[in-house]
Amino acid sequence: MPKSLRRYEKSKKGSNFPSEIMVTVILKKPFGLRINKGDLRVTLVESAGASVGQVGVGDKITAINRRKLQSIKDLNQQLSKSGKDVSVTLKRCAFSCCKHVITTVETLTVEKGSSMKVLRAVEVYLVQIRIEPFPDMDLSQELGLSVKYDNKEQLQVASVMPGSLASVHLKPGDIIKEINDEHITSKTMLAFWMRHGFATNGQIRILVQTGVEADTHVEMPEDVQNIAQKQLMILKSMRLPKPVTSLTKQTNSATTKHATISKEEPKEIGICSDYDETMLKHVHKNK
Repeated sequence: MPKSLRRYEKSKKGSNFPSEIMVTVILKKPFGLRINKGDLRVTLVESAGASVGQVGVGDKITAINRRKLQSIKDLNQQLSKSGKDVSVTLKRCAFSCCKHVITTVETLTVEKGSSMKVLRAVEVYLVQIRIEPFPDMDLSQELGLSVKYDNKEQLQVASVMPGSLASVHLKPGDIIKEINDEHITSKTMLAFWMRHGFATNGQIRILVQTGVEADTHVEMPEDVQNIAQKQLMILKSMRLPKPVTSLTKQTNSATTKHATISKEEPKEIGICSDYDETMLKHVHKNK
């Protein structure tokens, strides 16, 4: 087995992702949340509340001001205390993690007159998406992933919903190679192994292949580069160049022109086009 392949397999197996994520956020009272009385899980985040962007549906409140909560009674007791700002510890219901696996090359065959092989640099990533199910959860809405087939019949990320789990580490154009170590070749396989992973382990691991970002450097002609270098040197030295002398004739004449307005009454003078055609006399050329 090649050394790069062994390193690739070792990196995949040694990817230790967290099983849960705990975060602490500072919220202003009232929170603008609807909380399940049984397990203290958030079931609704008000759009105009103080928790927007910091708390998600399905997150579980575990502590208030570093005091662990066991019931809704403990929560109400802590919230009844004075103070506008509250330190809230949450157990995230859903999160995404990513690890770089390897940088390698992909062989492409281009047929144009003759067949040739082109090497394209690619990055391989392992993305873990974990979702703890909660009542009335819409998996497709939480995941926010849409796929399509590319010109080589590979599964390609078509779009990701803004703010969804897929949008954290996936982007349009990424190629999905595996789900939980299962090679994926169709949309049906993708949907099956995703649902299987969430149902059995509450998570999926996606092996993603993405092209190395294209070089954004714009090639410029040599004369343009020379001019740019000179301008940079001037800016760095903070010296202004001497003003260029104009080749046009310059004059220091102080002659000024004055506009005058006549006080006479306007006169109307008739022109040929003002005469009636029927009153004009015809002239023959032979006379």
